Amino acid sequence: MKPLYSIRMRAAQGGPHESGGHHISGAERIVTMDQVGTMVQSLADRALHHSKGVADFINITVDLVPTDSIRHIPVLDVEEHETSDVSDARLLAKKLLSKTEITSTSVDKGVSLLCGLSTSMRGAMLIDFVSGERLDEGQRGVRVSHMDTCSDLSMYNMNEHMREALVLASKVQSCEGIVGELCWSDDPDYTVGYVACNGVYHRLPHMKEMGSSIGGRIFFVKSGTDISKLIAYLESAPVLVEW
Repeated sequence: MKPLYSIRMRAAQGGPHESGGHHISGAERIVTMDQVGTMVQSLADRALHHSKGVADFINITVDLVPTDSIRHIPVLDVEEHETSDVSDARLLAKKLLSKTEITSTSVDKGVSLLCGLSTSMRGAMLIDFVSGERLDEGQRGVRVSHMDTCSDLSMYNMNEHMREALVLASKVQSCEGIVGELCWSDDPDYTVGYVACNGVYHRLPHMKEMGSSIGGRIFFVKSGTDISKLIAYLESAPVLVEW
């Protein structure tokens, strides 16, 4: 097998994220050595031509991934839903999450946390699946990383937004202790969000108003889960999603 490299890009406006810069874009891929140069250029172009503005800080990291450390996981099933507006979409999201072990209290708190954001978080909030209490702190959240797909996506008729979201959701749902996920994008021109639970990626239109640049994600976590182990897997374990 050819050596594989993890390429991760994050971009901000007004300086680095750690210095208060406004998040513009983030993306990552796992590719073979001969694809590294092309992919680095592609991710840099993405950071410089984004609907949220032009980045003045771009960080691109390239790391060799030991092939024996890569975990191969199956992609989630996909279900497309129709919704009429934001209220309808968020109500459906609650109904889908209620079909899991997650309590209605936790679902309501999760939706309220996302709706109450004044600015987008860089990562996901972790909340207890029974009480709805946050298990992490601050604005950084948990940023899922080191993931990609080794499959040809041309047959699936999906855009880049959906491809990346489906890969991320598949890794998250493969993590021990996570019961479900709720997400909508911070891209102002992309209003589709999703719920992931019970092995299914539910794609929901109109999860936020067009033009809104505030988005985020919630991971619902089983009580008693080893949070440090959970975060280590989500942020650092290399994963390839297979169709």
